[in-house]
Amino acid sequence: MDWKRWYSELEQDDEAWEVSEEVVLRGVAQLFFCGQNSRVEVEFIVKADSEEQAQAIQEPTEKQKRIWEQYMSYASTIHSQILKSIHHHYTSIVEKYRNAYSSWGEDLDEYAPYVERAEQLLERLQPVSILISDASEEDELYLNFSCSWDREHGLGVHIKQMKVEHIQGAYTLYDLE
Repeated sequence: MDWKRWYSELEQDDEAWEVSEEVVLRGVAQLFFCGQNSRVEVEFIVKADSEEQAQAIQEPTEKQKRIWEQYMSYASTIHSQILKSIHHHYTSIVEKYRNAYSSWGEDLDEYAPYVERAEQLLERLQPVSILISDASEEDELYLNFSCSWDREHGLGVHIKQMKVEHIQGAYTLYDLE
């Protein structure tokens, strides 16, 4: 992949400065996650100290580029680790979701079935986005998934130094930082 060209084609969030002191650069990438080919939105979040600085941001920082390229280089190894970690997390929370779906009169096995192997989750899990902030002190990124058991919040995986650091609902994971 020609990352240099891809970086130059990222779209800048037009209204970023009005909402925060960060600029979001967005693009789409093909991701091959454990046998699934997915198009994911990639967001690079870059801090800006002024509106002028925000408008001048055209590409991710060198550190963000390095993290992204390292992630993509080791994706197949990292993805198998992520899937195993998601499976471990899922087995610890499945009862909570089964109880909720039961109380709503929903089919438990459709949304939160018992699974024995990590690969069984692949039909219930879809990568949707990746976030890389320039504010992190260590090499880290966040992968967000849609999933059958939490259709509202999805699943977030915090990766630090190319290892799974934490797993939680996608929208609540960022509150930990």
